[in-house]
This record gives sequence, structure tokens and C-alpha cells, in this order.
Amino acid sequence: MTRLKVDRTTADPIFKQIAAQLRGQIQAGQLRNGELIPPERELAASLGISRMTLRAAVDELVREGLLVRQSRRGTVVSAVRVRKTASIEGFMSFSEEMRLRGLKPSSRVMTFSDQIADPATAAQLGLPVGAHVIDLTRVRLANGEPMAIERSHLPYARFSRLLRFDLARDSLYDLLAREFGTRPSTCEETIEAILLASSDAEALGVTVGDPALMVSRVTRDERGSVIEVERTIFRADRYRMVFFRRR
Repeated sequence: MTRLKVDRTTADPIFKQIAAQLRGQIQAGQLRNGELIPPERELAASLGISRMTLRAAVDELVREGLLVRQSRRGTVVSAVRVRKTASIEGFMSFSEEMRLRGLKPSSRVMTFSDQIADPATAAQLGLPVGAHVIDLTRVRLANGEPMAIERSHLPYARFSRLLRFDLARDSLYDLLAREFGTRPSTCEETIEAILLASSDAEALGVTVGDPALMVSRVTRDERGSVIEVERTIFRADRYRMVFFRRR
């Protein structure tokens, strides 16, 4: 853990300063999942602050799910918990969301090929039965930790050149814009609570039967044509869904 500092010349409360520094180290991966932080008494003494002030900082991160107090062990890092925002005003890709939160996105490609669409997928994409689609399945990571499994289907006839690119490195939406002049404009999302099957649990590094959030999305371009049908399974221990509504 990088040494913490207290700035007594600012109006910011000391506990807020400490919480912000700890939060930053967790999000940057300097403090890793399961790592113990020093005892509160020791940390408070090293900073020249009261234990009550230090406890207020830790309490804030416990409420955010970034730290967990464990009996007989101490306070441990609980990795990164992402607030996934759903709003009527816009939507973002996984990479955009992670960068917005100061995290480093990456992907591990599980499948990337053209296949014959099943009837349901063909219907969602507005394609005839038996049409080919691009099947792209990726494990999405933040700071190297698996966060979600994302499976996308796109019309093969329109986007066949995608298969030339490295989707472990490139952003799908960036490629659609740069190579095809296509930008996602609107989407419809359906959210369900599920329990993880064995293959998904293994890919995410969690236990079979753990809870997860499944988000099904149908994305359209500026002309109203469906360009992607996507199903993403998010780890429930790393995500909170936050909804904004306007009356």
C-alpha cells in the first residue's frame, strides 16, 4: 500500500481525504482483492489522526463495498464494485464505462466466428432463418479481474470484415465507427437476476450458483437497423445497477 497523506491546509475533511486515497489505490490495483490493510490503530498513528477519524474513512469504503471487515482477520480489500448506470439519456460500452471509473478494461476472447443464427437471434436481427451472424463471446475484465461475460451477435453480411480484427484489444463500437461508419444510436435492455451455470462461473472465477445480473440488449444504428444483439452476464458481487428516471 502506498503511504497515505493528510493535507491540513485544505477544507476537505480528513476522513474524506483518506477514503479518496484508499479508493484510488483499490481502483488502480495497488491494493488487491483479499489484501489486508493495516490495523486502524496503526494507520491512525502513522497519520497523526484520531482512530475515530480513520474509522470514518474505512466505514465509507465498507459502505461502498470496497472494503470488508472480517472477524479475527481485520479489514480486507473487496476489489472493485462498479455502479452500472442505466439512463434514458444514453448508454456506453463496457470499455467506456470502465475508463470513466478510472479502471483499465481488457478482454479475453472465447469465441469469434461466423455461425448460422438460431431462429430467435435471426428474428431479433431482422434476418431470415438460416442467415449467418458473427458470434463474439468475451470475458470482460477491469484491472485484470473478470467482471462479465459478453456475447454479441451481429449480421455477418454487413460486418464480415470484423473477423480480421483482434477483439481482445479493439473496442467493438470503435471498430464499427471507424471501419463501417456505423454508430450505435439506441438500445433496448432487459435485466434479469440469474444463478451462474458452471461454464459461466468458471470463466468469471466464481462459484457455480452464485448470483449474477443478465442484461439482454438490442442495439440499433442511426437508421433504426439492428446492428447487435447482446447478452451480458455481470457478477453480482462486482456490480450495482443504478437507474435514473425523469418525470
